[in-house]
Amino acid sequence: MDMALAGANALGVDSLWTFDHLLGIFHPELYPDIGLSEIVPDPDGLFDPFCLAAWAGRSTEAPLGVAVTDGLRRAAPDVARSALSLQHLCRGGFNLGVGSGEAENLLPFGYSFDRPVSRTEEFLAVLRHLLDSGRMPDGPGRLGLPLESDAGRPRVWVAAHRPRMLRLTGRYADGWLPVDVTSPDQYRRLKTTVAGHAAATGRAEPESGLFVFLVLGDSRDRVREMFEAQPMAKLFALWMAPESAWNRYGIENPAGRSERAFIDIIPHELDAARLRDFAPSIPFELIEEYTFLGNPAEVAERLAAFAAAGLEHPVILNLTGMAGGLDEAMARGTEMEELGRAVRAMTTTTVPATAHA
Repeated sequence: MDMALAGANALGVDSLWTFDHLLGIFHPELYPDIGLSEIVPDPDGLFDPFCLAAWAGRSTEAPLGVAVTDGLRRAAPDVARSALSLQHLCRGGFNLGVGSGEAENLLPFGYSFDRPVSRTEEFLAVLRHLLDSGRMPDGPGRLGLPLESDAGRPRVWVAAHRPRMLRLTGRYADGWLPVDVTSPDQYRRLKTTVAGHAAATGRAEPESGLFVFLVLGDSRDRVREMFEAQPMAKLFALWMAPESAWNRYGIENPAGRSERAFIDIIPHELDAARLRDFAPSIPFELIEEYTFLGNPAEVAERLAAFAAAGLEHPVILNLTGMAGGLDEAMARGTEMEELGRAVRAMTTTTVPATAHA
């Protein structure tokens, strides 16, 4: 973690985020055959993101963030208090990402996954009221913490892709942070929808982010070679790609039939032997739909199209080394700096992130 924080500070990132998962995205029996295992030894060895933010917030001027937690595991008053606490503990302030939950972080741990969007709406209504006023919408409940620090107020970012969550983003969020938008045209359409919902409730349009999964290499072709050499890394597509994407390639997804992909999949419940046999057949092009791959110029060209569609804040999850391991990850430091310069030139603000910083 110290190395990740030092690297982020050296890159001059505008903010630093961690994700709120209880389980990782790779099957633990197959993880030793994935390059990331040389960097992070256990796919499920994930520290609490709020604790990480408190630890890192005294060592950087950059805002800290969580991308994303949910209101199915955590109650709104507790999250509001944590957000306000971190707004004061972190020199640069705090960004709170909220989504509607994922099965892998809920069902294996005894949490209910019923009515996720309805419960998220209830959560956001209470959270927004507490952060704006310090009080519960009804009754005597209140938070006595100052609502602002020298860095301002904590900012709420909502991960939204479908109609109901897009509406909630416009109504309650300061920022929109989608995960699985695969084309600039789709991004523009969804951004316009969020803006319309914000206008309908008399709020300013939320700022526009995008969670960017990044794998740097000498070139796109070289990255392809690394994935072919370490095919278990291709199982990232299992987590990201919906049924319709697999259908385009004529492939039956062993995780089942779901258009919500990472929202529904629990990798640890799948048969490891079947996944091992299946992984080599995953097309590289399918991985590329959900991952920004290649050298800095190739990645920047693709990101530029999203910037033209309205992207302001790419939140970059650097997965370099997912194929290729530690040597590949360590070899790409200068390329990350090059990409950072390119992104700064095309967007209003750049928000790189690491998974565990």
